[in-house]
Amino acid sequence: MHRVRVVRSNYEQSAPFVGRVGEVIGHWGADSNQEGRDGFMVQFDDGTVVGISEDEVEDVGEEGAAGEVAGGAAA
Repeated sequence: MHRVRVVRSNYEQSAPFVGRVGEVIGHWGADSNQEGRDGFMVQFDDGTVVGISEDEVEDVGEEGAAGEVAGGAAA
Protein backbone atom coordinates (compact mmCIF):
# COMPACT_ATOMS: atom_id res chain seq x y z
CA MET A 1 0.00 0.00 0.00
CA HIS A 2 1.61 3.28 1.06
CA ARG A 3 3.49 4.78 3.98
CA VAL A 4 2.32 7.56 6.27
CA ARG A 5 3.83 9.63 9.07
CA VAL A 6 1.75 10.27 12.19
CA VAL A 7 1.82 14.06 12.53
CA ARG A 8 -0.68 14.63 15.35
CA SER A 9 -2.63 12.66 17.90
CA ASN A 10 -6.34 13.25 18.34
CA TYR A 11 -6.87 9.98 20.19
CA GLU A 12 -5.04 8.12 22.96
CA GLN A 13 -4.06 5.11 20.83
CA SER A 14 -2.11 7.22 18.31
CA ALA A 15 -0.18 9.36 20.83
CA PRO A 16 2.85 7.02 21.15
CA PHE A 17 3.28 7.00 17.37
CA VAL A 18 3.54 10.73 16.62
CA GLY A 19 6.57 11.28 14.38
CA ARG A 20 6.77 7.62 13.32
CA VAL A 21 6.32 6.25 9.81
CA GLY A 22 4.31 3.12 9.18
CA GLU A 23 2.78 1.18 6.31
CA VAL A 24 -0.95 1.38 5.66
CA ILE A 25 -2.23 -2.19 5.60
CA GLY A 26 -5.95 -1.45 5.64
CA HIS A 27 -8.70 1.12 5.87
CA TRP A 28 -11.68 1.53 8.14
CA GLY A 29 -14.65 3.80 7.64
CA ALA A 30 -17.91 5.09 9.00
CA ASP A 31 -19.53 1.68 8.56
CA SER A 32 -17.14 0.08 11.06
CA ASN A 33 -16.96 2.55 13.96
CA GLN A 34 -19.41 4.46 16.14
CA GLU A 35 -18.04 7.96 15.55
CA GLY A 36 -18.30 7.73 11.78
CA ARG A 37 -14.60 8.51 11.21
CA ASP A 38 -12.40 7.29 8.38
CA GLY A 39 -8.91 6.04 9.00
CA PHE A 40 -6.12 3.60 8.33
CA MET A 41 -4.76 0.46 9.91
CA VAL A 42 -1.04 1.28 10.11
CA GLN A 43 1.71 -1.25 10.81
CA PHE A 44 4.97 0.04 12.28
CA ASP A 45 8.45 -1.48 12.02
CA ASP A 46 8.10 -3.21 15.40
CA GLY A 47 5.00 -5.06 14.14
CA THR A 48 2.47 -2.98 16.07
CA VAL A 49 -0.77 -2.31 14.17
CA VAL A 50 -2.82 0.74 15.19
CA GLY A 51 -5.98 2.33 13.84
CA ILE A 52 -5.23 5.99 13.07
CA SER A 53 -7.68 8.56 11.72
CA GLU A 54 -7.01 10.19 8.35
CA ASP A 55 -6.51 13.64 9.88
CA GLU A 56 -3.62 12.38 12.06
CA VAL A 57 -1.31 11.35 9.19
CA GLU A 58 0.42 12.64 6.09
CA ASP A 59 1.70 10.63 3.15
CA VAL A 60 5.45 10.20 2.90
CA GLY A 61 7.53 9.46 -0.15
CA GLU A 62 10.46 7.10 -0.29
CA GLU A 63 12.79 9.87 0.99
CA GLY A 64 10.60 10.48 4.05
CA ALA A 65 10.40 6.81 4.93
CA ALA A 66 14.16 6.38 4.52
CA GLY A 67 14.78 9.30 6.91
CA GLU A 68 13.16 7.52 9.85
CA VAL A 69 15.41 6.30 12.64
CA ALA A 70 14.66 4.03 15.58
CA GLY A 71 12.17 5.61 17.95
CA GLY A 72 10.42 7.43 15.14
CA ALA A 73 12.38 10.68 14.95
CA ALA A 74 13.50 11.76 11.50
CA ALA A 75 17.22 12.08 10.89
